Amino acid sequence: MQVTDTVMAQMHATPEQFVAAREYAQFSTRGLAEEVSRELRKDRRKPPMACSRSTISNLETGVARRIHHRRAAAIERVLKLPPGHLFRVEVFNVHSNKERLTA
Repeated sequence: MQVTDTVMAQMHATPEQFVAAREYAQFSTRGLAEEVSRELRKDRRKPPMACSRSTISNLETGVARRIHHRRAAAIERVLKLPPGHLFRVEVFNVHSNKERLTA
């Protein structure tokens, strides 16, 4: 059984605090998603990433509490917040899908 480490960011702010930060920076949900996607395109690492409106919406409603650490960092940069203000980076041990299917 193969286990890989996945780096994710756990939102430690409340959904209300996330919305307040977005509104203070004068972004709509769609506008923030587009600007975060632009920020992520500057990063030439693989795989390329983007941020959808539904990702932002899910964070605002509390449906999602974890996102990829690169997205989290880009959101904080776009909102002009210090690293770690909204998200805390965590490492998770994840089993590959292939092994879950055969187990």
